[in-house]
Amino acid sequence: MNFYSKLLAVAGAVSLSSMAAATPLSDYNLILFGDLNPSGSLHVHGNSFIGGDLNGSSPEFANHLNKSLTIDTVEVAGDLNATGWTKVNAGQLAYGGSNNLGGVNCNGNPYGGTSACVHQVAGLDAKAVALYDELNAESAYYQGLAATGSIDFDQDMFAYNGLATDLAVFNIAGTDLFAQNSNWKLSFGAADKVVINVSGNVLGNPGSVNLTNQGFGNFTNILWNFYEATSINFGNNWKGSVLAIDAAVNTQNDFDGALA
Repeated sequence: MNFYSKLLAVAGAVSLSSMAAATPLSDYNLILFGDLNPSGSLHVHGNSFIGGDLNGSSPEFANHLNKSLTIDTVEVAGDLNATGWTKVNAGQLAYGGSNNLGGVNCNGNPYGGTSACVHQVAGLDAKAVALYDELNAESAYYQGLAATGSIDFDQDMFAYNGLATDLAVFNIAGTDLFAQNSNWKLSFGAADKVVINVSGNVLGNPGSVNLTNQGFGNFTNILWNFYEATSINFGNNWKGSVLAIDAAVNTQNDFDGALA
């Protein structure tokens, strides 16, 4: 089905920190509509929804959640195929397909390191459809907003100097965003939150783009909307939540924010 077009391929040690700028990204740290394929270590700090299979070796989930939780903090619509030891550090792991895990540690307080938090449930495919539809509508809404900020390509600067205190909006082509040796800075003035709409299908220039702490250190208020992307290779550490529901995503470093 079309909503299973999203893949995440992770190389190296990657951590997804719990923050999001939009719903349902306010509820989940990681949302995929296809398989999770980490080739290195993976640490997700918040809740996860995976619309396909869980693959890779020894992934870790719910690292920064309350260990007393008994809710589903990890939901996998497909099969559990991860090798090594999968760690669920809070809450439960729900799956819809088959359980082929090499081993699991349920480290939440109610489970004592056993596999007791893993259980099969129905309805995750339908939930994937609902999540996709909601995020697709959000992406279209943000894309339709008029830009209120400007971009200085000579200085690698996103700048908003308006009077609005709610939202600053920027539009940029993906080829410009991922230009070689870019060191992007952000100034959003009195605005509380930032949306950066990024056009383009196949995007990335691994290792060449740096989001500096000048503005991007406040990543909790930033949302990147890759509304056309079918493939993104982020390369370096990324700051801000990412909405790219139809893209195959590859990263070799941490996300300071949520990813869908």
